Amino acid sequence: MPKLKPKQKRQSFVDKLIIIVAVVEPLCTLPQAIGIFKNRNASGISILTWVGFNLLTIIWIWYAIVHKEKIVLIYQSLFFIFDSLLIIGAIIYGGTWI
Repeated sequence: MPKLKPKQKRQSFVDKLIIIVAVVEPLCTLPQAIGIFKNRNASGISILTWVGFNLLTIIWIWYAIVHKEKIVLIYQSLFFIFDSLLIIGAIIYGGTWI
């Protein structure tokens, strides 16, 4: 196996790190969604904000498909799923549209 140059080592590390980040960062939305369903209360949640996030996420997913960016596709797909759960909970449990 060829020895990596310092720049290649940094790039390799960042490439591995971004895979972890692509999974962990969307998971940060999950506690908010769980809280809504557990407490049956979404009074402090703006549905419009989260719908906006999801609409923009669809554009990112489209971009990832067009450019064959697997990591971006995974990352944004997870965000779409977890944000959708949050939106559903907000609609059911009294989120506001403002």
